[in-house]
Amino acid sequence: MGTASSRSTLRQHWRERAPVRLFMNVGVAIGGVVLARFLGLITTVFLIRRMSDEGYGLYTALYTLLGVVIIFSGFGLDNWLLRQGGSPETLRSQIQRTFSLRLFATLALMVVGIALIIGTAQPGMTLALLLASGAALLFELLLTTAHTALRAQNRSQSAAILQVVAAGLYILLLLWLWPEGAKISPDAATGYRMAASGIGIVLMVWMLRNNLRIVWAPRDFAQLAVEARAYFASDILANIALKADLTLVTLLIGTTAAGIYSPALVVINTTFIVPSIAAQVLLPVLSRPTLPQREFRWIVVLSIIASVMYGLIWLATLTWQSEWIITAVFQQEFVLPAIQLLQIMAVIPLLKSINFCWVMVMIARDRQGLRTRLQVAGSVFNIIGNLIWIPMFGLVGAAWVNMVTEVLLLACYSYGAWVVLRRRDS
Repeated sequence: MGTASSRSTLRQHWRERAPVRLFMNVGVAIGGVVLARFLGLITTVFLIRRMSDEGYGLYTALYTLLGVVIIFSGFGLDNWLLRQGGSPETLRSQIQRTFSLRLFATLALMVVGIALIIGTAQPGMTLALLLASGAALLFELLLTTAHTALRAQNRSQSAAILQVVAAGLYILLLLWLWPEGAKISPDAATGYRMAASGIGIVLMVWMLRNNLRIVWAPRDFAQLAVEARAYFASDILANIALKADLTLVTLLIGTTAAGIYSPALVVINTTFIVPSIAAQVLLPVLSRPTLPQREFRWIVVLSIIASVMYGLIWLATLTWQSEWIITAVFQQEFVLPAIQLLQIMAVIPLLKSINFCWVMVMIARDRQGLRTRLQVAGSVFNIIGNLIWIPMFGLVGAAWVNMVTEVLLLACYSYGAWVVLRRRDS
C-alpha cells in the first residue's frame, strides 16, 4: 500500500515539474489544433467536392471579402492577451475587456462591410447570405478569442476541446443534413457554418463562465486599443501579408480564380498549425520576468531546430508530391492548376516556421513595436507586388509574390530577433 502511494506521489511530482508541464501543454495545444484544422481541412475538401466551381468560388469570395472586417476588429489582441498570461493577477479583467471590445467593434464594422459589398453589387451575394456569413465570422472571432484566453490561463486542454467541438460540428452537420449526391449551395454551407459556430459559443460561455463578462466601457476600450496599438498594427500588417493575395485575386480576376487559388492556400496554411500553436503556448512562458536567461535561450534554440526540421519535411513533400496532394485530396478538375501554385510556394512552410520563432522572441521581450516596423516592408511589398503581378501573370504571379514576401519577412525578423537578443546580453 505504501509503495503504491509512493509511486502515485512520484508520478504527481513528475507531472508538476515545470518542464514536464510545459511539454504537456505544448503537446495538448498542438494536438487539439491539429485535430481541429484536420477537421477544417476535411470540411474544405468536402465542400470543394460537393459544390459547383461557381458555388465554391462564391463561398470563398464571400468569406474573403467579409474577412477584412475581422482583420480590423481583432485589434491584434491575441498575442497581447497571451503576453498578459505572465501576469495572472490582472488576466481576468483583460479577458473581459478583450471580449467586449471585439464583440462591439465587429458588430459595428460588419454592418459597414455588408453595406459596402451590397453597394458594389457583387454577383450572388444576397443580403441574407451576407448576414449569415457575418454572424458566422463574428462567432468564429469570439471562439478564437476564447482559445487565446484559455491558453493564457494555461488551460490548453480546454482550448483544444473547444476547437475540436466547433470544427467537428460543421462537418457533421454537412454530412448529416445534406442529401447524398446533391450539390451544396453557398446558402446551405453558410447556414451550417453559422449553426456550428453558434453551438461553439454556448460551450465557450460555459468554459469561461468565471472569467467572461461583457461590459460597455468606451473609455476602457480606448485605453485597451492604445495599450495594444503595436499589436493592432502588427496584426493588420500580418493579415495583409497573409490574405492580400486571395482578396486581390477575387477582386482582379474573379470568384472562379479564387476557387482555384484557395485549395493551394488551404494546404500551405495547414502547414502553419504546429509552429504557430507551439509559439502561442511558449509565449506566456518566455514572457515571465523570472525566467532565467539560460532557459530562455534553450527554449528558443530548440524551437529553431524543430522549426527547421519541420519546414524541410514540408519543403520536400510539397516539391515532389504536390500533384498527388491536390488530386487525391480535392478530386476536382477545376483545382488542378493549384498543383503549380503549390510547388511555387513549397518553401513557405520552412520560412514561416522560423519566422514564428523570431516573432516569439520579439514579443516575449516586449518589442512588438520593432516587429511592427519590420512588417511594413513585407506588407507593402505584398500589396504592390500583387497589384502588379496578378494582372500580368494571374495566379502564378500571386504565388510568387506570396513566396517572396515570406523571404523578405524572414530577413527582417531575423534582424529584429538579433537586435533583441544582443541588447539583452549587453
